[in-house]
This record gives sequence, structure tokens and C-alpha cells, in this order.
Amino acid sequence: MLTSRMPSAAPVSTAERQYPYWRRNLQVLPFSMMLASLGFGLAWPFLPLMVRALGVEQNLETWVGNMVLVFYVVSFVMNPIWGSIADHYGRKIMVLRATLGMGISMALTAFAPTPLAFAFLLMFVGVFNGASSASMALIVANTPPPRIGRALSFVQTGSLIGQTMGPAVGALLASMIERQHSLYWVSGGFMIVAGILVATLVHEVKQLAPGRWRLQWIGPLRELLAVPRMGPLFMLSFLFSALWFGNVPVMSLFALDLLSAAPPSIGTEAAWLGAVALGLGISGAIAMPIWGRVLDRHDPARVLAFATAAAALTQVPLVFLQTPFALVLARLAFGLSAAAMQPAIIRLLKDHSPPGMDARAISYASSFQFIAMGLAPFAAGLIGPAFGLRTYFALTVVLTVAGLVLWRRSGRA
Repeated sequence: MLTSRMPSAAPVSTAERQYPYWRRNLQVLPFSMMLASLGFGLAWPFLPLMVRALGVEQNLETWVGNMVLVFYVVSFVMNPIWGSIADHYGRKIMVLRATLGMGISMALTAFAPTPLAFAFLLMFVGVFNGASSASMALIVANTPPPRIGRALSFVQTGSLIGQTMGPAVGALLASMIERQHSLYWVSGGFMIVAGILVATLVHEVKQLAPGRWRLQWIGPLRELLAVPRMGPLFMLSFLFSALWFGNVPVMSLFALDLLSAAPPSIGTEAAWLGAVALGLGISGAIAMPIWGRVLDRHDPARVLAFATAAAALTQVPLVFLQTPFALVLARLAFGLSAAAMQPAIIRLLKDHSPPGMDARAISYASSFQFIAMGLAPFAAGLIGPAFGLRTYFALTVVLTVAGLVLWRRSGRA
């Protein structure tokens, strides 16, 4: 007598057992980071206008540069501390720390009555800064390795879409309100909503470092720098951030310089500042998913070398262009090519970091990014009044080429 066998249920793959939440997280985190980046992006490119609205008429570049530098110095100091907490207690709480903490702090800056008060409150926002790095650390630790490249690109695409929408929304609001820094009310609201989504929908399998957590800053950095190629990765992370994020207020100042021959209305200024930031966001959002697939199929070290070379090449037109429209085109070209740098760096940090230190490796890289975000406008504020912003752009090209050379040489060691 023959007996029929019922087909057994398909076995659950090893990846699904080890990373049970990665699909849901990949649906929620890109949207959450889009909201957080939208909140930040609708206010940050208009920082010069906000400072000017508070009464700063002279040395605007210096005021903006100093404010941004202090903001990112605080972020630089705090981020490795947050990263070490993530390694010992979990990565989701760090995403909540960044989104909710920054959101509440951003909203408070709208009450600043003077430029100094605004700078102080902005510095306080920097204590909680790091939503993007925290979300990438969570993704890296909770995604199957063959999917990490695409997963990182999706999260960053969400951030870039937010950055793309942010300047457009900010330009509209900036032309409608009198006190420009009131944009921070809206900014904080978007970040708080992003945090609520993470709190309710994102989950993790905690991969915790052994031992008790101790407050350390230099020791773990020395341990990471002893790993081959980690130092050049930190340097390239610094350079990418200076070119992509740190140059946002610099590009706003450069656009104002290009428009100074025939001063337009405030609304037209805001429109051009939004268009410059929009060009970078659109090109990055288009390119990022493509580069994510490339990273999963090809050597990320080679992808990083190509993207760094392209970043240097697409900075060259800034030394010569004469119109705001040409500036928009230059940022489009830069975004299409340099978008591969960030996910390639994060993937390589994951591959090279010692076990249990991936969140700290990413957090230190983010700290170098934060200091780059501050140093870029600070350097522009020093160089611009004396030699012009074109000299500053020429310097960024030279430094990017130097970073590429260092990365290539480290691979031969």
C-alpha cells in the first residue's frame, strides 16, 4: 500500500534565522531617515539667511563658519561615545537618541533671540547628532552580509531624498516667513516623527560587545587605527563629508557671491540656494541605488577608488564657473559620481573592523565626518574673504587627490 507524503514546509534559511528583522527594518529605516534628512535639509542650507535675519550684516562667512565648526566639534566628540554605547547596549536606542534628541533640540533653536543664543542652541543640537550613522550601524549589524551594500544604499537613498526635498520645502518656507530660523520648528517636527516610526516599527537582534561599558575615546581609536587600511578609510570619510555635507553652506555662500552683481530679492536668493542643494540631492538619490548593486557585485575597495577620483574631477569646475546655473550642474555631476563613496566606506569599515567594534568603527568615521562638516565652512570662512572661495575649492581638489593616493598605496602595503 502506497502512502502519500505531505510536502514539508520550506526550511527557514540561515540568514532569516540570524537576521529575522532585516526586511522590515529595510522598509522602515529608509523612510524614517528620509523624514529626518528632510527636517535637517529644509533648514541647514539656509543657515546664512537665518544668521543674517538675526542681525549679522558683516563677516557673514565667518559667523556661519564658526557656528558650523562648533556644532560639528561637539558632534565629533560625542559620536564615538554613542557608538561605544551602541556596541554594548544596542543600536536601535542610538537611532532613537539621534532622531528624538535632535528633533526636540532643533525645535528649541527657534526661540533664539540673538546670533550668540542661536549658536549656543545649535551646539546643543550637536550633542545628539548622528541619525544617519546610527541607522547604518543598525543596518550593518542586522542585515545578511550579501545584502549589506544594497541595504546601505536604500537607507542612504532615503536620506538623499529627504535632502532633495528639504531645500525645496525650505526655499518655499524661507520666502514666506520673516524670522528665517523659525524653520527649525518644522525641522524638529520631522525628526520627532522619524523617531516615533523607529520606536514602533524597527527591531534588532542585539550583537553586544563583551565586558562592561566604559567611557573611552582614545583607546578604541588606537585599536582601530592599528588595523591595516582603517586610517585611510577614516581620511576618505573625512574628505567625502567635507565635499558632500560640509560644502552645503559654502555652496550657499558661493551662490550668493555669484548673484551679487545683480542683487535679487530674498525669494530669488532662497530659490537659487535651494536649487544648488537640490541638484546634489537629486543626483545622489538617482545614483545611490545603482552604486549599492555595484558594491554587492564588485570589490568595494575599487569602487571607493573610482568614486574618490570622480569626486576630485567634478570639483574642478568650481574653480572656473561664473553662474549659479553652472554651479547647479557641477553639483549634479558631483552627486552622480561621488555617491558611491559613503556606502563603500561603511562596507569596508564593517569588513575591516575587529569583532564587536563595527558600530564604534562607523561612529569614529562619522566623527571624522562631523569635524569635516565643521572645518569645511570654517576654512572657507578664513580663505574666502582673503583669497576668494575659488581658492578654497582648488584646495579641496588637491586634498581629495591626496586621499586617493593614500588609499591606493595602503592597498599595496
